[in-house]
Amino acid sequence: MELQQASLGYRGNTVLENLDLKIAAGDFVVIGGPNGGGKSTLLKTISGLIPLLKGTRDVGGMKFGYVPQQAASDVPLPITAFEIVELGASALLPLHRTFFRMERAFYLECLRECQADAYAKKNFGELSGGQRQRVLLARSLAVRPNALLLDEPTAGVDHATQLVIARLLARLNREQRMTVALVTHEFEPFRGIASHFLRVADGRAQFLDIAAFTNGTANTPNVGS
Repeated sequence: MELQQASLGYRGNTVLENLDLKIAAGDFVVIGGPNGGGKSTLLKTISGLIPLLKGTRDVGGMKFGYVPQQAASDVPLPITAFEIVELGASALLPLHRTFFRMERAFYLECLRECQADAYAKKNFGELSGGQRQRVLLARSLAVRPNALLLDEPTAGVDHATQLVIARLLARLNREQRMTVALVTHEFEPFRGIASHFLRVADGRAQFLDIAAFTNGTANTPNVGS
């Protein structure tokens, strides 16, 4: 995936300007920076959810699975965790009953992969923050992506769940060569896992020394808030 001379933002509001950025297949990119710096805007632009204001975007054969922030995933309707996964993926499928039955087995496998199959029949709105994140991750896998984009997947969950999510993403990256790009303020679970660290701030996106980040010597107050 590559952005060239790209300006990102919303109509009348440019957030990032003249951005050149490349994420290669198999990369594991952790994205940090201050609140309001443009991290979520960058992720949504990469995914195609919002258009570029200027420049070019080349996905390079990547098919994205996207996990939004928890605040954007509140579902007040009585819908089960399984239905969250099913609805998120079924819009991309042909309307064929036999095919749907085959896919349902795959959706359950996605929940199992994310250690979320135990509450497949539970109301999504009644799940804890960590359980919801696992379900949303399963939904992103259900579209059969080769790249995952995650916006603060470890926010609002306990440390044990953060480690579960980090280890799952590391395994997908290692075993399936799944490209991963995630926004986070909780850097510790991803030390030793990430291949690149990207700081987004002051209208710029800059790759920083991954060795410093991995060893815990990066200037964390300057890369997150």
